[in-house]
This record gives sequence, structure tokens and C-alpha cells, in this order.
Amino acid sequence: MTIAVTTFKEKLRRKEIYIVSAVGILILLIFGTGSGTLSVDGVAVTDYKVLALILLTVMNAVVCLLSVIMSLSTIPNEYKRKTSHLIWIRKVPQSRYHGELALANIFSGLASEAILFAAVIIFIIKNGRAEELWRLIPAYLIIGVNVSAVCLLTSALSIILPKIAVGAISTVAALAGIFHGLLYSLKDIIGGIGGQLIKYVLKLVPDLHGIQSQAGNLLSGKDVDIHVILTGLLAVYIFSVMIILFKRKEA
Repeated sequence: MTIAVTTFKEKLRRKEIYIVSAVGILILLIFGTGSGTLSVDGVAVTDYKVLALILLTVMNAVVCLLSVIMSLSTIPNEYKRKTSHLIWIRKVPQSRYHGELALANIFSGLASEAILFAAVIIFIIKNGRAEELWRLIPAYLIIGVNVSAVCLLTSALSIILPKIAVGAISTVAALAGIFHGLLYSLKDIIGGIGGQLIKYVLKLVPDLHGIQSQAGNLLSGKDVDIHVILTGLLAVYIFSVMIILFKRKEA
């Protein structure tokens, strides 16, 4: 845990979490506090539950994309700075080294998510629902599954692939997960090779939208589908194994 904590503290000193989160908070505040107007067919949407779901959807998208950004360079930068040599001297296995760096990425993603949740807290209090704030704790943990999955996938790919390739693949995977439901419907409409391609992509990426929807169900007082969350945790496990199995040579 020492490597993970040290790397996380270094990220905090660089203040990258706060910088990337500032944009996300601005977007969330516009959507969730009435600073902006949201309408459907010219009719303003004011229903609390509808706005809460929209707010969570936007937050899920923002925090997942931020997780890609924050996890993209962590492992490659350590090798570039030759910090890894100090680790090998202490006879720390490469799998543990990579694992702790990936854990630092998860810490960063979860910290960024916590910052973004401030906008959700403001939204709930502003709508006179302070008694429902306790629901944010399990909702935070549910969306944290998405954050962990994205951070781990990006970290694993950064061990074996160039930065540009990692950024492209992780971003596409995150977007496919965020718009999983939309793409699932779209594949039948498109059909042919395009539809088959979307089908295979959806099989490879976790349903980030479905997991986030369970957090929305929790805030709305609806039933939570545990199976969807367990599927996300399975993806977290698989990506964790990838980090253990993937090896990297010194430059």
C-alpha cells in the first residue's frame, strides 16, 4: 500500500484531481441547480426524480472519462522517470508494483467522484430532500464500481501499449459503457457488419450505464438490480488479473 499511497499523494500535490474535476462540477451544477434550463419538446423539466437521474447520468460520464485521463500516464511515467529501478532494488514484484500504481489511480478516480458528488449534495438539499442524503453513500459506492473498472482497464493497457493507443481504446471502451443501452438498441437498427461490430464491443465492455442506473434507482426509491452490479465487479476482477499478468520491460 505504500507505493499506492505515495503515488496518490503525488497526484494530490500536482492538483490534477481538482483541475479535471472543476470542469465536471461546473457541468453538474448547470444541470442540477437550475443555473441552466433543461427542456424536452419545449417543456422545462422540473421533476426532482427526473433531474436526479439526469444529474447522475452526467456525473457518471464525466467521472468515467476523468478516470481515463488520470490513469493514462501513471505507470508509463514511473518507468520514464526510472522510479521503477528503486522498486526493483527493494525486490518488489512487478505485479505488485503495477497493482499499487493502479490502486493509486482508483484512489484518484474515487476522490474525483467524491468532489463531483458535492454537486449532487447541493441539488438534493436545494430540493428540500436533505433527509435522503444517506442514499448518496451506497450510490457513491455503486458508481465507484464504474470508476474502478475504467481505472483498472486503462492502467492494464498502459503497461503494454503506447499512450495514444491506450487513450483511444480506453476512451472508446468508456463511451461504449456509458452509452451501453443506446448502442444495444442501435445495433439492431444498423444491422450488418456495423451491428455485429457494436455487438462484440458491448460484450467486451462493462455496462457502465446499467450500473449507474442502479445508483439512480436507489435515489428514486426503486429496486436495485444486484446482478448488474455484480457483473461490473466481475469486470473489475478481470481487469485486476490483467494488471497482474501483463509485464513491461525497462526502457
